[in-house]
Amino acid sequence: MLASLLLVAALQAQTPDTSLENAIALVRSDVRANKATIIGQALALPDSESQVFWPLYREFEAATAELWDERIKLVRDYAATYDTLSDAKAREFVQRAFDIDERRVKLNRDTYKKMSKKLPGKTVAHFFQVDGFLNRVIELKVVAALPEIRR
Repeated sequence: MLASLLLVAALQAQTPDTSLENAIALVRSDVRANKATIIGQALALPDSESQVFWPLYREFEAATAELWDERIKLVRDYAATYDTLSDAKAREFVQRAFDIDERRVKLNRDTYKKMSKKLPGKTVAHFFQVDGFLNRVIELKVVAALPEIRR
């Protein structure tokens, strides 16, 4: 069942148009909008776990949305300067990307600790497995739409 849910999520994320704006729209719609439903179906939590999980998830997803907004701004800044990209600007973009990635890892670790105190280990691991897959689908779509840096 999990495999079919994840496949549906991946297929929803695939569109023939790979323009950057459509890829960015994906971050704000498709998988992201349906993420809670997909996670809920994949985890199939009993009521006792569900009452604990969903408030923690909403908090996590709100912080995740802020990081995605920063990632979108970075992508747009890169696209806007692509034709005139300097070495200094390229370094700045890489540092900004590293910063966002580091904050995402910290958010994941902090959320893992919170969830692990209140939920079974397998439930928490399953959540991060599904969440990680969905995020990679979104990231792949965005990265595929970005032009490669020219030297």
